[in-house]
Amino acid sequence: MKVLLAVDGSKSSQEVVEQAARLPWPEGSEIEILSVAEVPSPAMAGPLPMPGAYYVEWEKALEDQATAAVEQALGRFRAIADPAIVVRGRYVKGNTKEALLDEAEKWGADLIMIGTHGYNPFERMWLGSVSRAITSHASCSVEVVRPRQEQTGPGLRLLVGVDGSACSKAAVREVAERPWPEGTEVRLVTAIHLPTTPTIDTWVLPDDYYQQAEQAGREQAEQVLGEAEQTLEASNQTRTSPIAISREAMIGHAEEVILTAARDWKADLILLGSHGYHAWERFLLGSVSQAIAWHAPASVQIVRIKEGGLEPAK
Repeated sequence: MKVLLAVDGSKSSQEVVEQAARLPWPEGSEIEILSVAEVPSPAMAGPLPMPGAYYVEWEKALEDQATAAVEQALGRFRAIADPAIVVRGRYVKGNTKEALLDEAEKWGADLIMIGTHGYNPFERMWLGSVSRAITSHASCSVEVVRPRQEQTGPGLRLLVGVDGSACSKAAVREVAERPWPEGTEVRLVTAIHLPTTPTIDTWVLPDDYYQQAEQAGREQAEQVLGEAEQTLEASNQTRTSPIAISREAMIGHAEEVILTAARDWKADLILLGSHGYHAWERFLLGSVSQAIAWHAPASVQIVRIKEGGLEPAK
């Protein structure tokens, strides 16, 4: 498994390194720590002409900053992680968003882990958000890392949103195929969508219309949850420390259901499949995975099926 850690020396990127270092990874995994020196352009300096040496010094300062961020991250990772894990670090020059996406694509990354600076909506609108751009445009899985709500031990609380689709099955397989710390628990959550009144003439509906609709929704939810649970139970057969599995179906919209479950259960990581909408479709339809990534109280991993295949990133 190839995992790219995006760092910039900030507290949020330090959290990325800490969490990645404490996780067990599949045998043969490679970790790359990457920082980007965003080289200034003349337009960034203002309207007045600046001496040529000014840009050279500015560029050198940014390169030094990127180098320091990588060295700090490498030192912290090696101090915590299993020494058998292959880890290396480097920096590149360019636009941060574009460089991270390009480097992940060239390297064939399976997962990008990136922190969030926690800008409020107004700041995101004007400043942009690197993590938002990466989750929207990366071709591989992406994890937006946040500090754990409670650290009672090495085990993690993994909340997996499922709906029976191919992408949600990919998220379940991601959990099934990865090693996790001893004491890890998994909760499978699905939403039951009740229909809205299909006509203004509500009197034409049978008296038990909504009761039947809820019953049908619960039956479908149990099927989806059951299939996901079977996949995870099968993975327990090969684990030294089996993961505990629970499941829950809740009435409501998927985004509300998953966010509520994550808060109530104090999840450490939420895993969701991505339906892979294009940018325009996301703008019109919204995206459950994107919305949860920005509003969740915990880290969120958006699992993508690799292009040209039905399997999730490994």
